[in-house]
Formats: sequence, structure tokens, C-alpha cells
Amino acid sequence: MQHEQPQVGAQAHKQDGTRPAQRYGRREFAHRMAALGAGALLPASAVGGQASPAENRPRAISRFRVQLPPHRYATQMLPDSPFGINTQIFRLDDPDIDRRLEMMQQAGVKWGRQDFVWRQIETEKGRYNFEPHERVVASYHKHGLHLFGNLAYNPKFHDPRTPEGVEAYCRFARAAVERFRGRVDHWQLWNEPNGGFWDGTPEEYARMAAAAGRAIHEANPKAKVLALNMAFCDILWAQTVLKLIPYNSFDIVCYHPYRNPSTPEESFDWWTLDRYQKVALSPWHKGRVPPDYPPIRQSFVEQTRDLVRLLETYGRPKPLWITEMTWNALLAAYGTPELRQADLMVRFYILALGTGHVHKIFPWGFRDGGTDQQSGSQMVGMVRSDLTPRYWFYAHAWMARLLEGKRWERNDVFGPDVYSVVFRDPGSGECVLVTWTTRPYAYLRIQNEGGLTVCDVYGCERFVPKDPKGGRPVIAPLSESPVFVTGPGELRSQEVPNPGMQT
Repeated sequence: MQHEQPQVGAQAHKQDGTRPAQRYGRREFAHRMAALGAGALLPASAVGGQASPAENRPRAISRFRVQLPPHRYATQMLPDSPFGINTQIFRLDDPDIDRRLEMMQQAGVKWGRQDFVWRQIETEKGRYNFEPHERVVASYHKHGLHLFGNLAYNPKFHDPRTPEGVEAYCRFARAAVERFRGRVDHWQLWNEPNGGFWDGTPEEYARMAAAAGRAIHEANPKAKVLALNMAFCDILWAQTVLKLIPYNSFDIVCYHPYRNPSTPEESFDWWTLDRYQKVALSPWHKGRVPPDYPPIRQSFVEQTRDLVRLLETYGRPKPLWITEMTWNALLAAYGTPELRQADLMVRFYILALGTGHVHKIFPWGFRDGGTDQQSGSQMVGMVRSDLTPRYWFYAHAWMARLLEGKRWERNDVFGPDVYSVVFRDPGSGECVLVTWTTRPYAYLRIQNEGGLTVCDVYGCERFVPKDPKGGRPVIAPLSESPVFVTGPGELRSQEVPNPGMQT
């Protein structure tokens, strides 16, 4: 949804390769990217005037540092890792790509989403230039990151809504798959075709996706096809597409469940309400979204469960990947304070994995798109535009260190306002329990067989030894900021009444 850094002038209207003049009127983020542009961020002296002292001030300053221990899996390629990111490598010749990938590696990221922009690769009919992507793929792997390729954004001489354009897209997809076979084996079919990056109908997207899915599987039977890739958890649009596309033409379902500023646990989604009922993401949605559209009054987990139920009507549910998601840290409506952003993102990860259906999460994105503190399209990153870490960077780094190599096992408590989710290392048997509350305070009883360590999202630890008089459990106070609990045994937990409510 929140794609590509702003550029000056006409190029600001050509970022994603679709027909932006019509789309930007319907999409606040894309509209702001075009309207603000890089020129809006330059000091007056850069456009012929005199810069004031205020214009020369940094737009944001971080004065904290969190000490990170070495990451056990820093250089290893881990295909089963859930920790991804939209790397936002748009210019493939950027001199700081390696520095950015080093920081992703430090943050515990093991997967990246990378655009393979069709119109940049096929600048002449039938001729493909993949050399810039060769260098980028090699850099990903050098830093221990897998990637999947997003095949999108047509050149002007191909229209993927037409049969001829579908054939051209299939040739392009087949060329990419064959070129990078064994190095990139996951391929996404377009970006947010329900949200303005696709000018056609759901039927036209389904026709293209079905043909491209077959072409990718023929070119590499081991390749995985990522389909739908929809803005939000758009059940209405997904129903239409799934009726038209063969269920075996894709392997993974992707969605982008943005819900600013609502929490993931809330049974109300302000962002979906505004985008569908007030803005209408694309012409197809206009007049089709009922006032009682269920996702508007659902939590993230409820939305995901409805998507799984829909998939079950066509066969065995596909794995789910969340290939965009964030709480934007802008200083404006729908913005989220940076400390809260870190807490919400960790909670979102644990809830997603706790559904048992979401396999990977790719937040949007790694780096801010600019320095405008009031821009939703720019305030998106784990790090600022100058690569200074936000709180969310360190929270992700600690989460990845504590959970990498472990698998979701069970949910001891899973709402409505207390959560306790257990992960286990399949080799060592070591468990990690992640817990929080959406109330101002709550309490969790955790068995203590041999001493428990409680760690917050920034690595601050407290140790509680085993009670020598019989293993009395730990009563852990909870807040809206998650904590990670480690220790021997099963780490069984249960919610207990708040003080004053106990009988």
C-alpha cells in the first residue's frame, strides 16, 4: 500500500507503473506521496530561497540506544523464519544497500520483499534486463536474507487486462523465475489489485493471476506463487477472485491488514471503515460495500479467521503471509506514538503467529520514506530516513532473538483482553511465553519449575528463582507492553483475578 519514496515532478506520478492520476484521487497515501514529493522536503535554499534556522533542524532525533547481543542466526538462511520486512530497495544502484541490509540483519530480519518492476526490466518488447536484480539478490543472501519477488507494474506497451497483456506478463514472470531459480523461489502476483495499483476488474486480475501461476509452476515446479496480495483483509474482493481462479494456481495467500490507529485486538477497525465507506479504494468497491461490512467490526484475529473460512470453501486453507502492515508514526490523525508503535507491532506478530495460519510477516517498511512528520506515507519505518533506529527496530531485534528457531505451540490465554502465547524450540524443547494485556493492568499465574526470566521488549530482564518451599507460581503483573518469559518446563499460565477481586 505505502509504496516508493517520493520523487520530484512528473516522476512522482509514475512510481508504481499503473495509471496514477485517477488512483491518487482515491488513495490518501499515494496522493500524499505525489503531492508532497521530495521538493516539499527541501530547505528553501534548495529551491532558490534562504533556509531559516528551523528548516535546518533535524526533523527527528533519537537519544536512546539498546545494547543487542549477537544474533545466533545472523548469517544463516532460515526459510522457515517468520521475520520479514519490506526492504524498500527501489533504486537498485543505491550506495547504501549493504548498510541497510546489515541493519536488517542486526534486527533479526530473515526475509525481504523485493519489487521486480516489470516496466524497469522490460524496457523494450521481449528484452529483459535482470542484471541490477542479480546484484541485489546476491546482497540479500550475503546478509542471510531470503527474498520473494513482487512481479508488478507494467510497461506502457503492455496492458495486463487484455489477453495479449496476460501473455506478456506470463513471459516476463517465466523469464524471472527461470533466471533466479534456486535463489528466488517465491513470486508475488501484483500488489494490492483491490486497492488502486490495478486498474482492471477482479475478473481481469483473476485471469492474469491464473495464467501467471501456471507459467511460474511450469518454469519451476518448486516455486511458490503468492496471490491476492490485497489491501486489508478484503473478504468481499477475495470472494469474487476465488470463484474465478483455479485453487491450485497459487500456493500462498497474502494480505495487508492495516488498521490504524486501532489495536490488533480491538473489535473495530477505523482504517477499514474510512478506506471503504468514505474513500472507496477502487472503482470496483464503490457502492458495493454494505454498511454492516463485517471486517469493520472485527479484530485482526477475527478478520483472519474469516479469510481462513473462505479459503476452506475451496479446499485446504493456504498458508497466509502478511506482506504489508504497520502502525504509522506520523504526527497527525491516524498516527501512533513511537513507543506504542513498538508495543503494537510485537503484539501483532504474536497474535498473527498465534492464529496458526500466518507463517510470515513483512511490515511496511524498513526505512522512513522521508522526513515529513505529518506524512503517513513517509513515517513507516523501523528506522528513520537517516537509518537511525526507532524503538520498533530494537523491539523487533529482541523479539527475533528470543523467538527465532521456535515454533508456535499453543495459546494459554487468547483474549478478550489478556494474552499468553507459547513458543517452543523443537530441538531443545526450550519454551518462551509472550504475554500482555489490553487493560491498564492484569495478572498472570505462571508455574515456576526452575526459575523464570522475564524480559521486556527492549531486553531488560528480571529473574525469579524457584521457590524452595514447593515451587510457588509467579504472579506476573502485565501491561500493554509485551513481556517474554523463559524457563524450564511447560511454562503453563492462566489469568488470575485482579487484586480486590479475589475471593
